[in-house]
Amino acid sequence: MKPSENREAHGYRDPVHSPELPCRVVFLNGTSSSGKTTLARAIQDESDIPFVYWGIDTLFGLVPPNWGGGRDGPRSRDGFWYDRTGHDAQGRPSVVIRYGGVGRRMLRSACAAAAAFAHGGDHLVVDEMLLTPDLLPMWLDALSGLEVQLVRVTCPPAVADRRELARGHPAGLARGHLPTVHAHGHPYDTVVDTTTGTPAELARAVLRRERTVLG
Repeated sequence: MKPSENREAHGYRDPVHSPELPCRVVFLNGTSSSGKTTLARAIQDESDIPFVYWGIDTLFGLVPPNWGGGRDGPRSRDGFWYDRTGHDAQGRPSVVIRYGGVGRRMLRSACAAAAAFAHGGDHLVVDEMLLTPDLLPMWLDALSGLEVQLVRVTCPPAVADRRELARGHPAGLARGHLPTVHAHGHPYDTVVDTTTGTPAELARAVLRRERTVLG
């Protein structure tokens, strides 16, 4: 059996896009180190149709360093910065990415830029960590008229902690955003725990639009 035939047999091959059908958007949302980027890349690999990738780090790579969190200078308070003042109930560090007026404008522009691919005829996979709950309506407004599959990406907190350490991310970043990243009030179409299967298995399940993905 050819690889493409095998993929069809599993039921997750999408029809070829036509002008009459809205483009598909797979919107992955979760904390840092939850496995979103690995899943997004696997979706690209496992799909028989091309998905353009857009991630929150795509935007952060475009932000001038003086307005970003890395340098933590005075201008970052208008852009993006790491708030390292918090701790959880066990006293462990809790880091949150904050943004100012310039940062919010950039976030809005990022939504429009990513959505332009889908409005232009390209399927889109979004790798997002909603910094505040009110950013999801901004995204959904930008993606209006498109077929959006909202996917909650999660893993046990201890796994996220280990991944942060291995990747050199700020310790406590996943912990800091966990209370708010899913607090937007919109129901998810799919829920994925990235510890329950291989990236390819999980990607195929997302492409099949399964409600809960357990590997």
